Amino acid sequence: MNQKSTKPKDAAAIILIKENEVLWAQRNPNLKFLGGYHAFAGGKVDAEDAEIEVKNCEDKEKAKFIACATREIFEEVGVLLVRNGEKLTKGQRASLHDDLISGRMNFGEVLSHWNLWLDGEDFTYTGFWTTPPFSPMRFKTRFFLANCPPKQEPYAAISEMENIEFIRPDEALNRWKKSEVLISPPVLLVLKELAAHFQNSNQINATTLEISGEKLLEKSRECGGQIDYIELNSRLICFPMKTKTLPPATHTNCFIVGKREFVVIDAAGKDEAEQRKLFELIDSMVEKDFICKEIIVSHLHKDHFGGEITLQKYLQEKSGLQVPISAHRLTAESLRNEVKIEKFIEDNKSINLKDENGEAFALKALHAPGHARGHLCFYDEELGFLLSSDNVIGSGSVLIAPPEGNMKDYLNSLERMKNLPNLRFLCGSHGAAIVDAKGKIENYITHRLERERRILEAIENGANTPSEIVEKVYQDVSPELWNLAEKSVEAHLEKLELDQRISTKKFTERHSV
Repeated sequence: MNQKSTKPKDAAAIILIKENEVLWAQRNPNLKFLGGYHAFAGGKVDAEDAEIEVKNCEDKEKAKFIACATREIFEEVGVLLVRNGEKLTKGQRASLHDDLISGRMNFGEVLSHWNLWLDGEDFTYTGFWTTPPFSPMRFKTRFFLANCPPKQEPYAAISEMENIEFIRPDEALNRWKKSEVLISPPVLLVLKELAAHFQNSNQINATTLEISGEKLLEKSRECGGQIDYIELNSRLICFPMKTKTLPPATHTNCFIVGKREFVVIDAAGKDEAEQRKLFELIDSMVEKDFICKEIIVSHLHKDHFGGEITLQKYLQEKSGLQVPISAHRLTAESLRNEVKIEKFIEDNKSINLKDENGEAFALKALHAPGHARGHLCFYDEELGFLLSSDNVIGSGSVLIAPPEGNMKDYLNSLERMKNLPNLRFLCGSHGAAIVDAKGKIENYITHRLERERRILEAIENGANTPSEIVEKVYQDVSPELWNLAEKSVEAHLEKLELDQRISTKKFTERHSV
């Protein structure tokens, strides 16, 4: 059963402008929420934020978020957006920062002690955006535009942000298009809007900020602060859809790869409201004469198919398109009574697509069994972006359950994925994209081999059944999930027997599994 959506926490962020550039930084890759993504400085609201006075701001709720955003940007990058702050030296600002971070003073006390204050006229509200329901951590973040005070240079004041820089919005977008960085949807939206308004300007003025703020606020209101999909780069869209998947996941990622020529991978969701939104997105592409070449099922598990037939029928009835459904041959055999697979995708097949400018590129299909016999992953080598399906995911853990799952095949697939040329990013079927793809895969391999070592140890210490092994080896897993852990144990035992590290006969006699 899927878990209920997490309630979003209130948060605020600053879009800091200096001349014709905007401040962004890379979030520490070790952070649980959007680790490694490029973002603006900001964070969640503290109780004390509501007690801070903001002059020229009668809206107490808005004032609370201004106080939060101001405190967060000072904590993270050392920029102090206050009035009367020009009297402070660089060393004094560092002393203030130390008082705040150490807990000797809260932000309100720091302001009062140094006769500093916040002015609502220094901040342009641009609306709010809410983390989608599929995320295990959610925030409702209010965004504000503000100018960087003279003589203040941002720096990595705490470990949360790194690679801090002012950058032209168009240059930031170019890095995203080339898949050099990952950007969350609200940040991407802001950069697109700023790039449109700043491209002919040598310096940002109050009028430009006001116009940009109004445009961003209008977009936030139009969408109700909700975002349905994530553009991971200029030719890859991730559209999470509710499915009957294993907890803690609640959604399965549907991917649209390409633009002028594109494919849809794992359109599995059956929720009609979500299907309509996906269809609207695809309609917007078809209306530009973009061509949908295939609808692909990555593998046989029930949270990866179910909506592709509806999509195929919709495209035929709405636009007269005949789009085949594709999968690996083994998946087609397993689903022959459920889905009519019309094309087979074999290992190393290049799926030829086109980006928005009509430039051709290849998406390579990889037969990567282990989680399922016909399991497919997809790799854009030019951009170094891997769609790892269920082999590596951003939320939860991967289940290897015999007879469909095979641990030896799975580890071999992980090794192959880890060694892909130019590999940088990956996105699995559940959760967010991962910045350090190789590191993530290496962690998976290390984790599985450590489980294997501890399983062998449990056997040597007299564990007689998979359930007894689970009790000794999976103490870091909730007992509610031990039935799934038993399946993983069986997969490990099967591999150990194939590796001749345990004797089938001896194990059967001593440990009846």
